[in-house]
Amino acid sequence: MKLAIFSVCMACIIAQAWTHLCLISPPQRGSMMGINKASAADCILLKEPCGGRDERGYPVALMPDERFVVTFQKNLDHFNKTKPGYFSLTLMEADRPKAEGKEILRMADTSDPSLTLYSANVTVPRMPGHLILQARYVTNNPQAPPVFYQCADVHVGPRMH
Repeated sequence: MKLAIFSVCMACIIAQAWTHLCLISPPQRGSMMGINKASAADCILLKEPCGGRDERGYPVALMPDERFVVTFQKNLDHFNKTKPGYFSLTLMEADRPKAEGKEILRMADTSDPSLTLYSANVTVPRMPGHLILQARYVTNNPQAPPVFYQCADVHVGPRMH
């Protein structure tokens, strides 16, 4: 009986310790199952650079210098009021995903609740070719994993046919 109670308590603690990040637009690699519910399994990716989702998706076509709206979701909140974390968007070469990319957005985490959507209007840099758009949620919260990742595939340059 004590083991069963312990197991249930640990499962609850672990479920509450997960912060999630979902990339809505452009669409994240893999599935978006259940993202309208806090703690969605498809939004807890901890492995750099793309949360372990290394298989490329069909890229969204973008033009250099184009204004583009990126939308992401804080699927589960872990705001740290003492030292707030942040969200960042970085473009990286698809053939070198672990190389340093170009950060195109950084915005502070807020006390907004779980399932909050954020949209940011960014300018596409002159980085032609197949790229990875990496979204990160850096929590700065000792009660949560330090960083959560999502990636989407984009192609910068002439429209693909």
